[in-house]
Amino acid sequence: MPEEPQATMTIEVIGEGRADVGKPGETMLPEKGVVPILLHKLCGKPAAMRIKPKRFAQLQAGKTLSRKVQFAKRQARYTASTDALVFVVDSEGDHKEFDRKAGELRKGRDAEPSDFPTAVGVAQPCMEAWLLADAPAIRRGMCLERTPDVPNTPEDLPAPRKGKKNPKDVLAKLVRSKHRECSSDDKNKIARTMNDMELVRERCPLSFAPFADEVNQHIRPLF
Repeated sequence: MPEEPQATMTIEVIGEGRADVGKPGETMLPEKGVVPILLHKLCGKPAAMRIKPKRFAQLQAGKTLSRKVQFAKRQARYTASTDALVFVVDSEGDHKEFDRKAGELRKGRDAEPSDFPTAVGVAQPCMEAWLLADAPAIRRGMCLERTPDVPNTPEDLPAPRKGKKNPKDVLAKLVRSKHRECSSDDKNKIARTMNDMELVRERCPLSFAPFADEVNQHIRPLF
């Protein structure tokens, strides 16, 4: 007898904006948003994965980052249609700021019972650094004639709020965007063609590698 298809598993993904998590609304396939796309790849591309995107700005105002994570996990636990939570933010700062936010995320996650699968991560200094880690994917995704020269250590680039030559600016120039920042669609195209997660781990050891470990420990076992 043929195997019965696995029931779908819905992951609520919370991140900074549309480019990071996709457009909030209906539960969807992991085809839009850098985090859902990379999450799908890190989990082995399971057909059963569904994504429920939510932006960080939608969370309750006036709370610390750890409290936002705690409340988001609590709400997700009691939502029948949600099976797990992934919560990712940008550090928007230096390595010290990365450490602070990573600690806050873990504190909030661990304040709620551990029986609900939850993975957290901080992109250093922002999500575009993870895209810059894979030059061949940028070429494939954007149909460039040659593989672009990318920074050797994209996590060492300054945060966008600290001026030019940050990951957003660098990526926009590489894809020849007419705007200061390349579009969400362009970022999705690049993420979809990223097939070497070990390369991203190696080039973003501070932020992507621990996020990938979180996903491997807490989310991938669902599939």
